[in-house]
Amino acid sequence: MQRERDATLAMIAALLVLFTALLDARISVILAIVVLLAFALLTYFDRRSASSE
Repeated sequence: MQRERDATLAMIAALLVLFTALLDARISVILAIVVLLAFALLTYFDRRSASSE
């Protein structure tokens, strides 16, 4: 279940970055960094909560 969620979020993020690249490259770079950090934090907290259970 977690892999499916991660794959779905990654595809949505990739499409969002791709479509914003058509509008403005700077916005696309900022969005890519924000999404990457959010995904890293989500993964970190998922692993942290799984290890405490």
